[in-house]
Amino acid sequence: RGEGGAAEDATLIDVCCGTGTIGLTAMREGVVGRVVGVDISEPAILDARHNATRNGMDDDRVRFVASRAELVLHGEMQRLRAGDDGAGPPRAICAVVDPARDGLHHDV
Repeated sequence: RGEGGAAEDATLIDVCCGTGTIGLTAMREGVVGRVVGVDISEPAILDARHNATRNGMDDDRVRFVASRAELVLHGEMQRLRAGDDGAGPPRAICAVVDPARDGLHHDV
């Protein structure tokens, strides 16, 4: 949990998110207030969206994108900084890649 600020102002970018477990758990535990998950696997992203809905997190606080990370992360960062989700820019942004991926593009 964040120190010195509200966790709802923090965003987690979950790179290679799979079914969204890390990001959704971080939200449920109050560690972050928003999640952006990116994965190359469209079926995994569909499952992540389903998991968000199943856990009552299917609103503007959660976004899952089916794409190669290096193609969308720059745009997602710009979207976050601009506050395009209606919540305003986040106070903090944290990114995680778990498990670490060999061959992860250097732009990521």
